[in-house]
Amino acid sequence: MDNTEATENSQNSAPNEGKSPKLWGWHTLVSIAITAVLLVLLVSYVDLGQVWQELVASNKVILLFGALMHYGTYPIRGMRWKRSLSHVPMRCGNARFGLLVFFYNFIDNIVPAKLGDVYASHLARINCGVRRSAALGSIVFLRMVDAWMVLILAAGASWLLFSSAFPKPVAWALLIAFVIALATTAVVVMFIVLRHAVPSWMPEAVRQRIGAFHTGMLPDPKETISLLVLTILIWSMETLWMFLLAKAFHIDLGAAQAVFLTMIPIIITAFPLTPSGAGAVELTMFGCLRLLGVASPLAASLTVVNRFIDFWLHIILGAVTWMFRRAFNLRTWRDHPDMSDAALTNSIPEKEPAS
Repeated sequence: MDNTEATENSQNSAPNEGKSPKLWGWHTLVSIAITAVLLVLLVSYVDLGQVWQELVASNKVILLFGALMHYGTYPIRGMRWKRSLSHVPMRCGNARFGLLVFFYNFIDNIVPAKLGDVYASHLARINCGVRRSAALGSIVFLRMVDAWMVLILAAGASWLLFSSAFPKPVAWALLIAFVIALATTAVVVMFIVLRHAVPSWMPEAVRQRIGAFHTGMLPDPKETISLLVLTILIWSMETLWMFLLAKAFHIDLGAAQAVFLTMIPIIITAFPLTPSGAGAVELTMFGCLRLLGVASPLAASLTVVNRFIDFWLHIILGAVTWMFRRAFNLRTWRDHPDMSDAALTNSIPEKEPAS
């Protein structure tokens, strides 16, 4: 993909300039193999004829509106990412960042262990002129915000639904969410501390990367309210997507049920052995539906349709986006940036953490 001789020559003349993260290798192949085995096992327990009948009987208008709610979050996520980097020089607008968010989430659906986040920083660099370390810092910050938001919503909904008899699988999911939120927060705190106490023996290049990561990690304080509003809007739309999916299959969910059914499976997307937790997410969603009293055949149908729209359709649309990337003016893979690391570093102003 985009593996042209000219690109390779430009990379050789400037070591490490624009070199993309290694996404493809034994780790990805093993992950895809594990995913295939899990999905084959899960499909063997699903009555595809029943799923088709449920789909035929569903309300297609509501289902389409729900899917639009889900995919409508990507432009908003792009707007949020851009605002988190508003203090860093860049050459992209909201629409471009929305495209990058959509594309790196497509990558996240085909590679394991959230490598899509690392690749996202590469996309920001080669498309928008933002240094990779700064872009990655902003992604870690937004992951931290999302982790706490998902944890709070999942815990609140679970307590309202199961306070009298808390299911152990739900408790484990909430524990995983807490660990993820704590880990991302620890990374943010570590870089805040490290920025002011970088060991003198570290190479200058490493010191610059730490500085850029720190700069990208802490958004402009003036953006705090807008980032919070956009985050609430994103998760409201994701919850509405789940509510409308159930409604399309003639299931009426309460607010707490819709939040629970949205947040618990999202926590499991952090499962590192498969892309976006494929296999584990399907099993979790089916289990959540059964906990809410949905019959097994209908729960299986909802799970299959949800994952087709959320996961498989995204892969299809992502592949189409890559095929027509030149029409979108989208740089990918081994394309190189217009600015060197040194130039990008010098263009990023120093930023102290807000007191």
